[in-house]
Amino acid sequence: MQDLDLSTIKLLLVDDEAHCTKLMEAFLRQAGYSRITITNDARQALGLFQQVKPDLVALDMRMPHMDGFEVMRQLRQVIPAEDYVPILIVTGELDAPTKHKALAEGANDFINKPVDATEVVLRIKNQLQTRRLHQQLQMHNEHLEAQVRLRTKVVEQTQLDLLNRLVLASEYRYDPKGSHAWRVGRVAMLLADMKGLPPDQIDMIKKTAPLHDVGKIGLLDSIIMKQGTYTPAEWEAMKTHTKIGSKLLADSRSPLLMMAREIALTHHERWDGTGYHRLKDVQTPLSGRIVALVDAFDVMTHPCSYKAQLTLVQAREEIERHAGTQFDPELSALFLQLIDRDGEGLLADSTALQLFA
Repeated sequence: MQDLDLSTIKLLLVDDEAHCTKLMEAFLRQAGYSRITITNDARQALGLFQQVKPDLVALDMRMPHMDGFEVMRQLRQVIPAEDYVPILIVTGELDAPTKHKALAEGANDFINKPVDATEVVLRIKNQLQTRRLHQQLQMHNEHLEAQVRLRTKVVEQTQLDLLNRLVLASEYRYDPKGSHAWRVGRVAMLLADMKGLPPDQIDMIKKTAPLHDVGKIGLLDSIIMKQGTYTPAEWEAMKTHTKIGSKLLADSRSPLLMMAREIALTHHERWDGTGYHRLKDVQTPLSGRIVALVDAFDVMTHPCSYKAQLTLVQAREEIERHAGTQFDPELSALFLQLIDRDGEGLLADSTALQLFA
C-alpha cells in the first residue's frame, strides 16, 4: 500500500483539556501531519467540522457543555452516508459500557489517556488508510456505474434507432415520411403531459406512440393501399394489424417495447367496449386510451382514403360528441383544452429526431 500523503491530511482534535490537545498536536506534527485544527470547546466541533472537512476526528468523551456522545450524534448528521470519516475516541474511561455506547454512536477506534505517541500515530494512520481504501472503492464503483450508464445509453439509443426504422417500415408503402406516426407521437406526448403523467412516462409515450400501426407491415397491399371504402371482409383484415403489431413487439423485457406492444394492441379500443378487442373504459391501458384519441384526431384532420378530412373545429366537435363513448371522457376534456391551447400547431408534421431526442 502506498504511503499516505500527510501534507493533504486534515485532522480535527476536540478536547476540553488544552494540554491534551497540545500534546496530541506535538506528536502528530513530529510524525509529519501539518493540517491540524484544535478546539477545546465541544460546542465548536460541528462548525469546525463543516468548515475544515477533516479526514479524521479525535474526540474526548467527558467535556463540559457537551460530551463526546452528543458531538458524535451531531457529526453523524452531517457526514454523508457514502463517506467514511473515522472518529477516534481519546479518553481515560474505557470500561465496557462506555465502549459499547461510543461504538453505537459511531466511534471507530479508541486511545487511552495518557496518550502514547507511537500508539496515537499508528492508530490514526490505520484509520486514515481505511478511509483511503473506502474512497478508492467508492471511486471504482462510481467508475463502474458510469460505464453501466454509458452502455445503457448506447443500448437505449440502439433501441430507438431500430424503433425509428420500424416506424418507417410500417408506413413506407402509404406514408414514406412517417408523418402520421410522428404526429401521433408528438401529440400523444402533449396529451400525456396534460394528464400530468411523470416525465419518464411522458417520454415513453412520446417514443412508443409512433409504433401504434406497426402491425400494418403484415397487411396485404390490396388492403393497405386501397383507395375508398373497405368492404366488411377488408375491414376485418385491416383490424388484424393490432394483433400483428402486438405479436411483432411481444416477448421483450424492454420497457419501451412493452409499452409499444401495449399501444399497438389497444389503440383501437373504445371507452364503451365496442372496439376491436372489446376492452371497456379503464380495461384499456392509459397509453392505449391516449393514442386511440390522438390517432383518431390525426386521421380526422389529414387526408385519408376512407374518411373525409375535417377542419380543426369539426374534429373538436367530433371529440366532444364521442367523449364517454368512443373516447376516455377525462382525456377528451384535456384534449379539448389542448386543441384550444395549441390549435393548428397540433396538425404540424414532426420528425423522429424530435421524438427520439
